[in-house]
Amino acid sequence: MPMKGMDDDSAMRCQQAFIRLLADTPLASVRMAEVATAAGVSRPTLYRHFHSKEQLFRAAVDSMFEQFYDQAEPYLTQYEDSLALALNFLASSVAFQHRPLIETLLRHGDDQLFVSQMRKYFARMLGTLIRHQPERRFRQIDLDLITAMLAGACFYALREWVANGMQQTPHEMARVLAHVFNGQLLALV
Repeated sequence: MPMKGMDDDSAMRCQQAFIRLLADTPLASVRMAEVATAAGVSRPTLYRHFHSKEQLFRAAVDSMFEQFYDQAEPYLTQYEDSLALALNFLASSVAFQHRPLIETLLRHGDDQLFVSQMRKYFARMLGTLIRHQPERRFRQIDLDLITAMLAGACFYALREWVANGMQQTPHEMARVLAHVFNGQLLALV
């Protein structure tokens, strides 16, 4: 995320320039000076917004996840049995809408960095669910395991979906993921 109080327009230009560079260059080879030049800002301006390319990467992923979370939050506060299907449909739809970004991040990004951002958002979603079920008690060690499992499973499902040209619709992806996350893997066969 850009640092607080910074000009949103130049921060967004920096982020977009980074994504354009990342489309053709692995993350390890992208240089901050190239990002500044591509964004049309000075290096000091870039560094006021983002301290590193990892921070730029996180900002790109955060933008996409924020869109998903904004759409998912009402479902999290009004839990129903169809929660997994609804959330997976929203996630698949957002990924499908951001297909070029997803393809770029998977092709030239840092998988561990991507998964760590996914874990952050799964932890946020679980936190919202837990707040609305105060009668239940959860152990942090269990929540950590759940967020790791969800992030890993979703990351590799996303990777496979992209590798196959995103041929399944967001609804088809949601159905598969919902069955898996609801412990209904055999219902798919």
